[in-house]
Amino acid sequence: MLVDDIMTKAVKFLNPDQTISDAVTELAKHGISGAPVVDKNDQLVGIITENDIINALKNTGKRLEMVYPSLSMVSVSFIEKMDEKETMEAFKEIANTKVNNIMTKAVTTVQSGSNLALVVNFIILKGVNRIPVMDGGKVIGIVSRADIIHGLAKSNVLK
Repeated sequence: MLVDDIMTKAVKFLNPDQTISDAVTELAKHGISGAPVVDKNDQLVGIITENDIINALKNTGKRLEMVYPSLSMVSVSFIEKMDEKETMEAFKEIANTKVNNIMTKAVTTVQSGSNLALVVNFIILKGVNRIPVMDGGKVIGIVSRADIIHGLAKSNVLK
């Protein structure tokens, strides 16, 4: 089976200058968990995923707390404490960050006409959920884990 047989051809693209807030809205609107990021010339420059966004949320913040009484007579001692923040507060902090700042820039891709086994191996080895399919330097599709499962279900292998 070839990637072309099962790939999603209607790919939702994001651009590197969009905000994380825009990306979250687009991912939710289209019911997808990640999207290729392309520049003005439609060249692939990265991929942004739910994982990238979740990892960018800073649910903890560092603060210094004075140790009292101080262990030293001549200086003041501080210790670093971690405070949990609400997720929405953490999201507000990154909402206007550009996609370019948190996207994965080293994207594994496959060429149109590649065997599906190559994609399966990349997904397993790289621990990713989707692989863009390229033709002539442009993204023409994407193969996700769900696409693979749907492709297997439609195949005649077990019939």
